[in-house]
Amino acid sequence: MRTFYLLLLLGLLLWQPVYAQNGLLSGKITDEQTGQALPGASLRLEGTTNGTATDLNGEYRLSLPVGSYQLLITFIGFTDKKEAIEIQAGQTTVLNLSLVSEAFELNGIVVTGQLEGQVKALNQQRSAINIKNIVAADQIGRFPDPNAAEALQRVPGVNIERDQGEGRYVLVRGLAPQFTNVSVNGEQIPSPEADVRFVALDAVPADQLASMEVTKALTPDMDGDAIGGSVNLITRTAQSKDPSLSASLVGGYNNLMRRPNIQGALQYGQRFGQGEKFGVMLNSSYYHNELGSDNWEREPFDNELELRDYELVRTRLGLSTTLDYRFDANNEVYVRALYARFSDREWRRRYIFIPEDEEIERATKDRYESQSILSLNVGGRHSLPKVSIDYEFSYSYAEQDTPYDYEGSFIAGIPSTLDFGDGADYPVLTAPGYLDNSEYEFNELELGQTLAKDENITARINIGLPYQLGNASGLFKFGGKVRFKTKSFEIINDKYENRGGVPNLDFFQGGLLDDRFLDNRFTLAPNLDVQALTGYLNANPAQFELQIEDKAIDQALESYEAEENVYAAYLMTQLQFNKLTLLGGIRYESTEVNYKSNDVVIAPNGDLQAIIPREGGTTYDFFLPQLHLKYALNDLTNLRFAATFSYARPNFADIVPAQEANLEDREASVGNPELKPVGALNLDFLGEKYFGNVGVLSGGVFYKRLNDFIFPRVIRNSQYPLVGPPVVSNVDVTQIQNGESADLFGFELAYQQNLSFLPGFLSGFGVYVNYTYTSSTADIQSRSQDNATETIDLPGQAEHVGNFSLSYDSKNFSARVALNFNGKYLQEVGGAPEEDIFVKSRLQLDASASYTIIPKLRVFAEFLNLTNQPFETFQGSENILIQREFYSWWSRLGLKFDL
Repeated sequence: MRTFYLLLLLGLLLWQPVYAQNGLLSGKITDEQTGQALPGASLRLEGTTNGTATDLNGEYRLSLPVGSYQLLITFIGFTDKKEAIEIQAGQTTVLNLSLVSEAFELNGIVVTGQLEGQVKALNQQRSAINIKNIVAADQIGRFPDPNAAEALQRVPGVNIERDQGEGRYVLVRGLAPQFTNVSVNGEQIPSPEADVRFVALDAVPADQLASMEVTKALTPDMDGDAIGGSVNLITRTAQSKDPSLSASLVGGYNNLMRRPNIQGALQYGQRFGQGEKFGVMLNSSYYHNELGSDNWEREPFDNELELRDYELVRTRLGLSTTLDYRFDANNEVYVRALYARFSDREWRRRYIFIPEDEEIERATKDRYESQSILSLNVGGRHSLPKVSIDYEFSYSYAEQDTPYDYEGSFIAGIPSTLDFGDGADYPVLTAPGYLDNSEYEFNELELGQTLAKDENITARINIGLPYQLGNASGLFKFGGKVRFKTKSFEIINDKYENRGGVPNLDFFQGGLLDDRFLDNRFTLAPNLDVQALTGYLNANPAQFELQIEDKAIDQALESYEAEENVYAAYLMTQLQFNKLTLLGGIRYESTEVNYKSNDVVIAPNGDLQAIIPREGGTTYDFFLPQLHLKYALNDLTNLRFAATFSYARPNFADIVPAQEANLEDREASVGNPELKPVGALNLDFLGEKYFGNVGVLSGGVFYKRLNDFIFPRVIRNSQYPLVGPPVVSNVDVTQIQNGESADLFGFELAYQQNLSFLPGFLSGFGVYVNYTYTSSTADIQSRSQDNATETIDLPGQAEHVGNFSLSYDSKNFSARVALNFNGKYLQEVGGAPEEDIFVKSRLQLDASASYTIIPKLRVFAEFLNLTNQPFETFQGSENILIQREFYSWWSRLGLKFDL
């Protein structure tokens, strides 16, 4: 805290710039044809180093010495414009300008609207001081991506983890999701999940967003806990006094489940009053999807096979609003809110073949889960000739509520044989009589209920002070931030076993029966209806025995409470030397964590020995220097370099010192309150060439040096507990620990362009392609030798990641095919190298097309996973497949209109 206040005070004392009397130039740059704002437009005073770029609303502010100037405005895809201006001391000059689009002629037909989003995103990228990728709403809409995670997979260097075929978590530049932070409107949002910090972006509908930013090199005024990158989801703002109303209605079909899905969206925006000071934007969307998967999994060390049949009903509700009031061009206050709710009803039906025990287990799970994210931002900005200030208070809340998670299982004494071959796509199963439900006797019923909550309260302020250093124009900026987090997890778990009299499986069978499981390679019998079993429990409680010790163990071990306070302050300056822009500074962040949890000890006889409450905490600090250089070879070509420091906090579930010791099985899992955050040095070099006919060619290299890399370690034949007097020896203890260091190197290539220079109908084609290569090494404590190290790949690091898309646009018709590829990567570090789990490489083909019936109405169709690409994992060696999960293809057909 002391350092936090010292840095803020230092910011005030250090600012002693020398400048003449200044005035302020401000205004808005718009499209003359549509009236839409042009974000990322470049403004430069001829003969000086002074310049700036417009923000997301097309607005700009520039503090200038008194005098007369020629202002040059450039925007890719639009004609340059010059304007004479006069700056007076202490006065604000408002200059609103409109630019004329260089309309693109494709096959003899002028097309502009379909390229607007692409143009805006590229201009914002070009004007940014740091290395980032920006995807505008119009560009998002050109791909068939229903949620934010799937839309982000199209960005260079971004990979995603999927759940049931849908994108969920984001991996940036070969680093796992915990190395990337996620913000809404510039402020981090909490995770609704209990054991992690990172956010599942399948909860956020893509159509709620105005744009998405992926920042790959941080600046001092940004949160420092992002080694891979920082993802910022930006909601929409009203732009014009003319009312804007748009809506879409979509129907779809899932081929695996042979069921429809529906989607709808409605958006309204308008500015009111004299001078259009008050703006209102309302946005809503809803998505109902019935999907599923066919899956086989194996446990190679125990020679077991699972057949898994999934049925799911998922919904996404998105609501967002922005209310803003612009007193004038230099003073504004706003309220922004986003609410996203994702619900998931899952039926999982399993066959578990255990040849060693001559048993087959049948289990069905019936679970309903919802994830909710609420983000509320209230703030303002004020620009004066000598100072600019922006401030914000934000509240965000996330929860994962599972009101019921029920799973029942039955067991039959039926022998089986399994043959997995040498990396065969499907196992060979022999199990006579496994379809006879009357042979399966009741084993157990688990009734679970959980609630995870995560809340952030944040306040921040930034102060900017323009100055002149000789002929160079500069901006000195400093600010501070505090964030108070509370996170908790509650669980109720009742486990029932058979006291006597519970009927066999055939009495409770029901629900969906998949008659095409894995393309008819295996036959399934009617499944357990869990609701029928729970109804029978309620009617006949005397036949069931509640496992009281198991209930106490589960609830004590998994529940926890935690508080985290973060204090941050920074100093930075930005200087413009002709074509060279320099940004440098330092950020300080201090984190205080406190927690409450429980230890669980199981006695050597298998009984519960003790539940011991625990409390504790930890603190850590980081000083994070940042340096950025941007050299403009010309208006369309930039060279960029960045050297930055950042870090990643450990997950709460890893630092909470909860312990579970099963002394009967000689196994224990132990939290690690001494776990350190991962620190990193990041180096980036990038060159980019923009094309006037809308496009970019870019390439760059990056290197990351990670210290105190985090990984799970199994300590064989250890004492328990790990510290203090031993209670027992020869126990295998699993604990998340810090490794030594890790290195990651990679390069990115990206090319996108509308090929309007080609003759005839070929001018309608466009190309979007990017490729990222990464290589990593991480040193950890050896899993086979004491006092030795071992080298592994970083989890989540795929060597090859890329996209290729070919589009065609004409006056009324637009079509696109898109390929997304990710190479294999390490998903989970095992207790030994042969236990490491890897995700296999994956190539997905999607397609979309639209036709404009009238200027305000179009029809569109989208098709996803056309080649039925499965999700596959292997353990240790690529010929030991342990999972193959298929989803088939799904489609959507809809109408969209704008008023």
